[in-house]
Amino acid sequence: MAMISFGANPESISEDRLEYYVTVLEDEEKEVFQQTFDSVTEACMFLNENYSDWTFEDQTATKSGCSTCAAH
Repeated sequence: MAMISFGANPESISEDRLEYYVTVLEDEEKEVFQQTFDSVTEACMFLNENYSDWTFEDQTATKSGCSTCAAH
C-alpha cells in the first residue's frame, strides 16, 4: 500500500510551503519507506513510476451493501 500525505517541518513552515510524503506500508500498518517531495505532482510521478498498477475508486459515489463499504 502506498499513499501521499502532506505536512511541514520548521524550514518549510518558515518558507510558507508544504511538503508531500510518499509512504509505503506493509499490511497497512508497518511503514517500509518514506520519501519527501516539494510538490504533489512530484510525489504522484514517483508513485506512478514505481507502482504503476493502480485501481482508483470514486469514494464520492453512492454505495450500497456491505461489500461496497469504503472501509473494505
